[in-house]
Amino acid sequence: MTGTKTEFGEKLLTEEELHRLALDIIQKMQAVYDPGRDRIVTPDNVFQPAVKTGRQELEAFQLRLFLPGSRIDGLENLDHCLGEMDRGRRIVFLPEHRGNLDVPSFNALLTREDARYAPISDRLVYVAGRKLNESSEFIKMFTEKYSRLVIATKREYPPKKTGETDSEREHREAFEKEAGRINRAAFRAMERLKKEGYIFVLFPTGGRVLPGQDNLPVKETTTYLRTFDTAYPISMEGNALPPSERMEDDRPVQQRVVFRVGKPLDCKDYLAQRQQAFQALAGGAQEVDGIDADQFTVNHIMELLASLRETGRYPE
Repeated sequence: MTGTKTEFGEKLLTEEELHRLALDIIQKMQAVYDPGRDRIVTPDNVFQPAVKTGRQELEAFQLRLFLPGSRIDGLENLDHCLGEMDRGRRIVFLPEHRGNLDVPSFNALLTREDARYAPISDRLVYVAGRKLNESSEFIKMFTEKYSRLVIATKREYPPKKTGETDSEREHREAFEKEAGRINRAAFRAMERLKKEGYIFVLFPTGGRVLPGQDNLPVKETTTYLRTFDTAYPISMEGNALPPSERMEDDRPVQQRVVFRVGKPLDCKDYLAQRQQAFQALAGGAQEVDGIDADQFTVNHIMELLASLRETGRYPE
């Protein structure tokens, strides 16, 4: 297939060419990366604005991975988002999360689509776990190209074990205390940034969808929704960086990647509808089959996203 042209003006690449391309972008990122900068997350640096040096090269790399038909659908809903921004509404995007190139994929397509969406791309802040900062310099070298609000996710907390030693207990309690300080600082920063017109991007699954795992959506998503006015679910078809067990082992591929921006959800109305649906199902109980109202709501968000990806619309 080498030599065939895509609508992005690049030939389909052989495995060897893809490998060379990946090495090239790694070298370009390393040339402009400052190791150690904001690597360790503290309450003082939870908001990490984008380090834009190198972003253009990263998105040019991303464009070479797209196959014909890659695009963003639902542009009328992005136009609606522009109007919501003008009204001063608090906005959150709720995208599917396929791999670690999702963010440059979306931004590259959004930037390519139309200059009128620049106010959106310029104001996106991704809610991210500390792992993307602290697990390795290699991962942070890429993730720092986009603005992030870094939190300590519940999945990171050391579990309380039966018969834990004093040392284990002290470690767990110290972790929980510092995580609490980080998350309180992140909440304060989020409230400030909302007032400044930033749009938050929150992945309901927390991390990438990994093969062979349950990928249970994070129920705290519902808690976040209570602090916003308008939400836009965004589905994703295709993935230019299929996930491996270790993020460092991910390898890029060429794919047709399609994001679909769904119709806006009024957060207050949507949450009220889901609470009503849960109460009708639960009959006054706090849980149904181990699922509480918050988990019930975020599970429904995942149903919206799946239907949007598969049919282009929400389920009836």
